[in-house]
Amino acid sequence: MIEKKVILVTFFKVVAHQKCSVYNVYKVVQTRKGSMLLTLAMIFCFILQQLYPFVVLVRGVFAWDHLSPSDIIGSYPHLVITGTGLAFGFLVGRMILAHLCDEPKGLKTGMCMSLLFLPLAIANALTARLNDGVPLVDESLVVLGYCLFTGALYLHFATSVIHEITTALGIYCFRITRKEA
Repeated sequence: MIEKKVILVTFFKVVAHQKCSVYNVYKVVQTRKGSMLLTLAMIFCFILQQLYPFVVLVRGVFAWDHLSPSDIIGSYPHLVITGTGLAFGFLVGRMILAHLCDEPKGLKTGMCMSLLFLPLAIANALTARLNDGVPLVDESLVVLGYCLFTGALYLHFATSVIHEITTALGIYCFRITRKEA
């Protein structure tokens, strides 16, 4: 019963927030004498472009699990969740960096790097369907490879960003003093 109340309260709070947000956009559009329909269409396209990599990631993992002969989420939940979480972290980090640096967002950028392993994993699961339930590569190794790939990708991204920021600002990482010129 409590869960239903939480869901209802959350739903109505989200609806109220969305009404306020749309009203605020409406006021700005009216003061600039623009088209509300055009503005909402632009916002919708912007949101779709931003969310597309996340949707592809989630659908790819669910397709992989559905096609998998060994039920990867049931058999290796920690590895799947860790790998997908690292891929999400990479996507979020790239999106934040793109917002900060005013760069393009979406699949046009390096964000698609986190999605590269999924077609291989899905193809391996599909071969199991064609090969009497036996995949080309053992699924435990594929899931471990997925986790290692996304972990390496995230670590490379994080260290690259830290290196570029510390170099540009002329500071050390984890130290307060400036570098000597």
